[in-house]
Amino acid sequence: MEYGINAGFGDPIAHDVNSLIRQGFSEIRQDLQYIKDADVLQARLEELRFSAIRPLWIMRPDQVSQARACERVELLNEPNLHKVTPQGYAQDWNLHGAPAQQRGVIVFAGSISNLTRDVLSWWQQSWKLMDIKPTHVSVHRYPRDAGFSQPHRGFGSRQEEVTALRDIIGDAVVSVTEFGYHTGARKKWGFWPTRWSDVQCAAFAKREWQFWAQQTGVESAYIYQLNDGPTNTTLDRYGIRRLDGSWKPSADAHRS
Repeated sequence: MEYGINAGFGDPIAHDVNSLIRQGFSEIRQDLQYIKDADVLQARLEELRFSAIRPLWIMRPDQVSQARACERVELLNEPNLHKVTPQGYAQDWNLHGAPAQQRGVIVFAGSISNLTRDVLSWWQQSWKLMDIKPTHVSVHRYPRDAGFSQPHRGFGSRQEEVTALRDIIGDAVVSVTEFGYHTGARKKWGFWPTRWSDVQCAAFAKREWQFWAQQTGVESAYIYQLNDGPTNTTLDRYGIRRLDGSWKPSADAHRS
């Protein structure tokens, strides 16, 4: 299994490639969806096109035509959370994803936000409407409250979640393009919010890497995300690298 990381988010990322390779990452997931300027889009593509690290580009349907054969593209990001209906996503796939797949682009379909019952139901509805089935599928998996082991509601185990996904997609190749654990505030006990420590997050991440590496047909997994942000909010505390540039324990979780 390949070890990937979410980074860039539309900004230049070439300056971080060598340090990511030294950390043991072989793939980088870069979000191009919100780039509207054609020259900027081309610059971001060329930045990683011949890089020593393999890119996975998140693209809008109308951008997919820019990808070349054998390049890796993810069709949208968490469409189920962004008011895209199953029917609408299937149409995007039929009009843009499937033709790209037929000309040799590796197009990951789905990019669903989690492996919960309701999200998998959304995905199943969309899958049924796809005329040519995707050969590659991407999913995200985030925890509930108790760390790595706790399955989502309606499942008896983490493995049952994967089985439910396989019941929909058959033997399609899977990439887990987002998973992560943050040190931001979680549930409150009394007046005090609980938080996971950096060490706890690293332990969870290690188990996550191991879990997905043991799954048949999972070719890669990407931890979310490279850098902490400037605030103490949840989204700014997923990083495996602190604002001062130092690496957290999670940065080595795939190597331990």
